Amino acid sequence: MKVSSKIFDISYLSVDSIQEGVGASQIVPLVKALASQGNNVCLTTCEKSPPPNLLKSELAEVGISWNILQYGKNGAIHGFLRLGKIFICMPRAKIIHARSDIPAVAAVLRFPFGRILWDVRSLWADQRRIIDSKGWNRATTGAAKFLERIAASRSTAMTTLTQAVVPVLERRYKKLPIIREVIPTCTQLDKFQVSKMPSGPITCLLPGTFNNFYDLDQMRQIISNLREITQLQIVWVKPKESTTIALNVGEDLVTTAAYKEMPSLFQSSHFGLIVCKSDNLEVLTAVAPTKVAEFLASGRPILVSNGIGDLDFLIETYKVGVSLEPGVDMHNSLLRFMELLKDPEIHIRCRQLAEEMFSMASAVEKYISIYRKMALND
Repeated sequence: MKVSSKIFDISYLSVDSIQEGVGASQIVPLVKALASQGNNVCLTTCEKSPPPNLLKSELAEVGISWNILQYGKNGAIHGFLRLGKIFICMPRAKIIHARSDIPAVAAVLRFPFGRILWDVRSLWADQRRIIDSKGWNRATTGAAKFLERIAASRSTAMTTLTQAVVPVLERRYKKLPIIREVIPTCTQLDKFQVSKMPSGPITCLLPGTFNNFYDLDQMRQIISNLREITQLQIVWVKPKESTTIALNVGEDLVTTAAYKEMPSLFQSSHFGLIVCKSDNLEVLTAVAPTKVAEFLASGRPILVSNGIGDLDFLIETYKVGVSLEPGVDMHNSLLRFMELLKDPEIHIRCRQLAEEMFSMASAVEKYISIYRKMALND
């Protein structure tokens, strides 16, 4: 079967709302970019609240058909209910782009001979258990892993956020899609302008929601140790939908912001701190936080816990931060990080890494290449 054009009919499926967080920063710019290249895109998402007409118009203007489903409640059982909603409502298309396990399984059950991209965003079942989401126990985790197995064995293609998770999936499943690509969490580089370090006290920005997947105790210890070295201001910028009052890690300022307000906040900071729990290093192999791409795009280095996706390798290769290794003296690692902040070219290296690894424009081209291979697959 010969494909002579880059134009595809794409059904993009996600349980994430595009009115907040990941949906606003990742899904919206991606589907708009796909549509701008002439592809026919139908977007299906699960929304927690009725979307504003402005957002509907924004998508309609670039030719995106938006299939809006009700998100429902949080928890494992309602997660499986969302699978049913997507199964019933998804449109038929040449290419089905399924973001994460639930949409992928819904797609393979609805269209068993369809061309389906399993867009692996995490080791979902394991991550939900660590986060201790409502209703997640041994039984529901086992059921979710069964869904992962279905997605792994019956999808046409697979993308992962990291290279580190690929061997994990290969150990778990004998059958995986042959068509594969690593496409990290990306950002619109034109939205996050690079700049030199701001003047004033050193500011650590903590953007977004911090669930149980993050190690707040470790963050508290790191911040305490940093304050023994330098004058430090900690700013937590939480999404407007967050109901958490405080992180209690030593934050000096707590504020809320919409996604469009974030670029200026990154520019006014000096670095980011990302610390995840190390209880299950296998789960960490799949992790690529959006905030990492946004810090680097803004020219800001990162201080991270060891074992998060491909970050250890990238940080060492590009000299854009410090990974805190277990068993290594924290004080010396933090001193090394403080010296890195003084490097007059640190913002250049951060931006270089963002351009080479975390560009939304590059991600779009990679997805188009995968769709082409899928269309040729019989």
